[in-house]
Amino acid sequence: MACPYFVPIAPHPRDLWPRRRNLPLGDGFLGRCAADPAGACDDEMLRGACNLGYADCARLPAERQFDAVRFVVRLESPAVARMQLCAEHEHRPAYCCELRYDLSSGKWMHPPELRFKSLACAAVTAFLDGTGSPFATNGPTDDSNQQ
Repeated sequence: MACPYFVPIAPHPRDLWPRRRNLPLGDGFLGRCAADPAGACDDEMLRGACNLGYADCARLPAERQFDAVRFVVRLESPAVARMQLCAEHEHRPAYCCELRYDLSSGKWMHPPELRFKSLACAAVTAFLDGTGSPFATNGPTDDSNQQ
């Protein structure tokens, strides 16, 4: 689960997590907070909140639709990655969808909603990096706000 307000930018260059490949997005990321206009996230926030979801963070709106977002990414075929996305509120599914990513074109076949796009891009990029895929360095990117 990652914070639904987290906007991942790039894999974190430092090892802040003992098993970073086991993190919700498949790696630990640098990023910013879409809930705060200043948006900067320091290493402590990234380590214990942004990359994990269900954070006790002063930046989060008191009333929010989602508390965390989960992803499961698998290869559907040698050419297509399939992603299950589930956004949770109070530890219960509140929104779920399936996405597909074409590995040869580097484009979403079923794109995520804008509010989840940067998280989904980070998750599929980490997955591709972990598979040793020749497309790993060409994973999707997104600079847009999530919410």
